[in-house]
Amino acid sequence: MNWLNSFRKRPSGITSLTCAIIDASYKCGQEFKESIDERFGNNTKEASSHWLLVVYEYLFFFIHLADRSAFSKLGSKKRSKLMDVLAPVIESMTTEAWFASWPAEFKCGIKKDFFNNLNNASIEYSQYKKLFAEKGENLKDTLFWELGKNIARLSGYEHNPVIIMQAVLNSSDKFANMKLDYLIESAGKEM
Repeated sequence: MNWLNSFRKRPSGITSLTCAIIDASYKCGQEFKESIDERFGNNTKEASSHWLLVVYEYLFFFIHLADRSAFSKLGSKKRSKLMDVLAPVIESMTTEAWFASWPAEFKCGIKKDFFNNLNNASIEYSQYKKLFAEKGENLKDTLFWELGKNIARLSGYEHNPVIIMQAVLNSSDKFANMKLDYLIESAGKEM
């Protein structure tokens, strides 16, 4: 429980940002639970695995958005400090919350995979300059559309435009409610 004690000592801006990212990711993932269960069997191991992949993809996506916002709002140096705290805290919290009963060696593997997958997602998502499409622009050239494609693939519905659009709308709604720029500025004051 050292991770929890160290997290409790963190300033409230970082705590709020961390909780907002985890909460939005979990809620976005919940939107796909039923369709994943339908596809792979209600509450089967395979369905649970796909659902976790979806939730983690949302985590990587929202961490990437936090990274972008921190760079523009705080500058390079403060952004690096914030991300050096944020990603490890999110990894620790989610691993301990979702895999508490697993043996330590499996949790170490989850931690390693988390940072490898976060890095890969960040590289992939950084290719997109636009979050959303402006009127008349192609939605398929945006960051949120790329997320939608990833969510459709991970949930077992690759290339399904309905699932892709559901992911785009769902994530953009959670993103708007998150007030990420405000949370970044608040956390940045504590750096």
